[in-house]
Amino acid sequence: MTRQRIAVWRHLMEEEEGVVVTTLDGLMDHLLPLVFLKQQAVTVENGQVMDLDEWKERLTALGYERTAQVDGMGQFSIRGGIVDIFPLTEEVPVRIELWDDEVDSIRSFDPESQRSVEQLEKITIYPAAETILTKKQLEAGRERLEKEEKEYEAALRAKHQIEEASRIRGIIKELTEGITQGWKQDGLDAYIRYFCPETVSFLDYFPAGDTLICLDEPARLKDKGETVEQEFRESMIHRLEKGYLLPGQTELLYAGAQVLAKLQSPYTVMLTGLDQKLPGMKVKEKFSFDVRNVNSYQNSFDMLISDLTRWKKEGYRVVLLSASRTRASRLASDLREYDLRAYCPDGTGEEHKAAPGEILVTYGNIHRGFEYPLIKYVIITEGDMFGTEKKKKRRKKSNYQGKAIQSFSELAVGDYVVHEEHGLGIYKGIEKVERDKVIKDYIKIEYGDGEICIFRPPDWKVSRNTPVQMPKSRN
Repeated sequence: MTRQRIAVWRHLMEEEEGVVVTTLDGLMDHLLPLVFLKQQAVTVENGQVMDLDEWKERLTALGYERTAQVDGMGQFSIRGGIVDIFPLTEEVPVRIELWDDEVDSIRSFDPESQRSVEQLEKITIYPAAETILTKKQLEAGRERLEKEEKEYEAALRAKHQIEEASRIRGIIKELTEGITQGWKQDGLDAYIRYFCPETVSFLDYFPAGDTLICLDEPARLKDKGETVEQEFRESMIHRLEKGYLLPGQTELLYAGAQVLAKLQSPYTVMLTGLDQKLPGMKVKEKFSFDVRNVNSYQNSFDMLISDLTRWKKEGYRVVLLSASRTRASRLASDLREYDLRAYCPDGTGEEHKAAPGEILVTYGNIHRGFEYPLIKYVIITEGDMFGTEKKKKRRKKSNYQGKAIQSFSELAVGDYVVHEEHGLGIYKGIEKVERDKVIKDYIKIEYGDGEICIFRPPDWKVSRNTPVQMPKSRN
């Protein structure tokens, strides 16, 4: 999901045209301004001078994890004069080779074979995380957190809520210490407004007056916004009373009504299946379009030929979608035997459009076909023609779901915990471990045989939790 979002950000930063599909609750989140994110991206080109120490800090600040060898997205490694980076916006990693402190070559490479894929003149490295903050923002945010924590802790103690006061103190202390020591990078989006008071909605990423907005069933969108907002408020109030968060964290969501109001512009199109009233929304003009589902032919080739012949006489443009180019070519050949003007593109990449009375058979796939009588246009999928192959669903084994942990401050040494892969153990606390000159927190769990394992916290971006074997405990 993070990779997809970063890809959209890159698209918008480079001011390319395109279509973005999102949800209403996706527009209700508080985000960093796009201009700020664009400023964080760095470009490397041949001949450029690179300070490796500065680049280590810069890549870490951008959300990249330093490893011995790059084998996954969001990682980087430095070995001598070679810098490997795997940006989230690229399909393969990039290798930058230095001659002294000057960039000698830039090339993409296969992470498994280490063979070069393509020589590059330059490469732009975009953030590997959605929340990227400068040292100045981190320091200012830490001060705001500490100030509000003291005020809220005092208010809780005044109400004799000693347990809740101690809980919020522990959570914020752990957070601010991690920020100060430089190892706390993930999970800061829950405190985004402390670090960046000037947050924006995802809608603000698009240029005003130059963006076409399409709202699918706006009445349902309004209901969805109200539901999301209500659930969020109820959750926040409960957690606030229990001392799991600060009062300022309850303002991490834009109101649904506020977002819908911003969505209404001279370039907004509202799509509804039925003509209905839309309270609070201004509709300037209404247009009616008749769109129909096509028949499900279920391998009845004669019925398909009958409809195609009728559409040919009425001057329809017909597009048939096939699962492969070979099958598309064969189908076009079969249709020509019935005196139908069917053709299949040759695959050269040239644009082809069906003329009235013609049938374009091509490679492609959509969920269902449709008929658009107003413009005499029909699309039929392979599933409409021949049916879809039903795959047997494998029954999933039910897994026991334990109580989710909101913060490690909830755990006390000696508590029983369940690891998703390694099972039941006893929580032994958090241990700071230095790796590649970076201090990070690791969870210590003791198992039945007296063996102690250390795991990376589950909110870190790793593919799986890999234990590090430690000597037996003396406890």
